[in-house]
Amino acid sequence: MNKLISRTLLRTFQLSAAIALLLILPLAASAQDRNLRVGVFGGGSFLKGERSFNVGGTPLITNYAKGGLLGVRVTTDLDSHWSLEGAYSRGTNNLRIYDMSALPSDMAGFGTRVNRLTGNVLYYAGEKDAKIRPFVTAGIGIVRFSPTTAAKALATLGFVDAPATISANTKLAFNFGGGAEAKMNDWIGFRADLKDHISGIPRYGDPQAPTAGIADYYPVSGAVHNWEMSVGVVFYLPKF
Repeated sequence: MNKLISRTLLRTFQLSAAIALLLILPLAASAQDRNLRVGVFGGGSFLKGERSFNVGGTPLITNYAKGGLLGVRVTTDLDSHWSLEGAYSRGTNNLRIYDMSALPSDMAGFGTRVNRLTGNVLYYAGEKDAKIRPFVTAGIGIVRFSPTTAAKALATLGFVDAPATISANTKLAFNFGGGAEAKMNDWIGFRADLKDHISGIPRYGDPQAPTAGIADYYPVSGAVHNWEMSVGVVFYLPKF
């Protein structure tokens, strides 16, 4: 049943990504000078989600390793300063669990893929014909924290404090940040971004408190901040 739910959520996520990117096209067509552009980007992902807690008398700390990400986005101008954007990215931020009762502390690593779909509004400070246009941005989206096959297998031997069947978690997310877009010519440009993506912390299907019939639990809550630093190439589509 868990596998069926996970597959259904994944298909829903992929379908949502396609729909979100397509929905931007009618808005582009209605704009007087849409300046439609497609970008690809890559960078670093720094997921700040450290938690300290005690399970079964064992002091534990969990956090996430820094990782990389790759993504695509579609952007269209609504007027000379405001733009609308849809983006999808995939990255890696592995979960690490430290047993602090051991000296030195034991660490178990669980591979985690982070898939993110966002819809953002951008405000550009410069005019459309400026070579460099700084901007600020904010938006909402969904993020899916997916343990790898190897991580799921490892969790059946031991996760937080006992064997567990872990699964992907999908969370609503908010993001904000800024950057700059540099136009080289009518066809290509470059862009740099710094964003903070804020979402609920995932528990991978583990209950937050002791639950009858389930050996393991993961007593964490609250928000996590995923800082994204990226650079990318922008392709300006012809106007027609």
